[in-house]
Amino acid sequence: MSLGIEGHPLLLQPQEVVGSYRLLKRLATGGYGTVFLAETGGCPVALKFALQGPQDSEDGSQVDARTLKEVSVLHRMAHPNVVALRGYHRWPHPRTGYLFLVMDYVEGPTLSDWALQSRPTPRQVARLFAELALTLDFIHRAGVRHRDIKGSNIIVRASDERPVLVDFGSSDHACAAHITDGRPPPGTPSYRSPELLRYWLRHPKGMARYVYQPTDDLYALGLVLFEVLTGDFPYAANLPAEAMLGSIHTTRGRSARAINPRVPRALSDICERLLREDVSQRYQMGADLYGDLNTVLERAPSSWDTPLFQSPPPHDAVTEESDEFFDGNEEAREMRRWARASERRAPGAAPHSSSPASGVSVPGPSLGLAAPRPPPMPWLVARRLAWRRLWARWARRLGLRRDD
Repeated sequence: MSLGIEGHPLLLQPQEVVGSYRLLKRLATGGYGTVFLAETGGCPVALKFALQGPQDSEDGSQVDARTLKEVSVLHRMAHPNVVALRGYHRWPHPRTGYLFLVMDYVEGPTLSDWALQSRPTPRQVARLFAELALTLDFIHRAGVRHRDIKGSNIIVRASDERPVLVDFGSSDHACAAHITDGRPPPGTPSYRSPELLRYWLRHPKGMARYVYQPTDDLYALGLVLFEVLTGDFPYAANLPAEAMLGSIHTTRGRSARAINPRVPRALSDICERLLREDVSQRYQMGADLYGDLNTVLERAPSSWDTPLFQSPPPHDAVTEESDEFFDGNEEAREMRRWARASERRAPGAAPHSSSPASGVSVPGPSLGLAAPRPPPMPWLVARRLAWRRLWARWARRLGLRRDD
């Protein structure tokens, strides 16, 4: 089988062969890389290709720096809840090609999809997040900061329903060379901590580099826990830094239990502590979070075995989120999920958790993980626009298209 035309990872297709690996399907595509499920010798693996190589820049070593940092981070960790790195290579040329990582393939849904599909109970959620707390404690004590904790970067392994942290492309460790300047590190803006947002506003580009702390990762984990418990975000996100800080401040103290009465008070209190605006009042390390979760699990009554959400309507049993309809574009899938959020809400539910109508009671939570500000467009249009932006960006970098 021939290699991809012009040798760019975005042009690779299933059934093509890269070295000793046969590509089976594209799993995801983001701003920096694209991931394939592949097989070699009958064993499934995940191949993560960098979307930029030395030939795409005058400073080829800088282009590879992010991928090589991810290699360095993963080499430092051997943990059952962290995706394992098998090696890395270049393609199509062994010296000038695009770097790609070879990792264990973790079969299972993302945490976001697991929360949508599995109707978890508070006990299941607490156990899963207790394990995530210990995992973060492990990587933090190894000097690693993930810097992009979110539901789509956690896989719930199908074989044992244990969480696995993936995508360390934005990660950092104490001995790594600095790639970025004083700007916030790469990651998802909506999951940044208040202290990081304040630092960003106080320091113009090019000044002192923000030193990411374990508390930043734990704050992001608190946002993920809030989403799993309520199906919503605690405040308006996807906003400029100053507006997001204001949104965090005006909605502080908002509890998961206030949105979803099925959330046990003890679990809601833990989530509230994870999301406190003052960093000194939050959990400082994952071990502290694990201790509280383990304590409430030991005391949990039988009511913790009731699902957090009712069964979804029959028409939601199969949607465009099903695997057979997924084209590998995570950005477009998130847009589709957000656009469908209003269809999943229970009658009378608040239009958005961060801005409930005054005097209006909320009888129940929304169904499914809803993003704060759903884009006002059909999912098919969102998918086309997302792919159009992605291809336009890389066409310019490859010299196939020029800006007007």
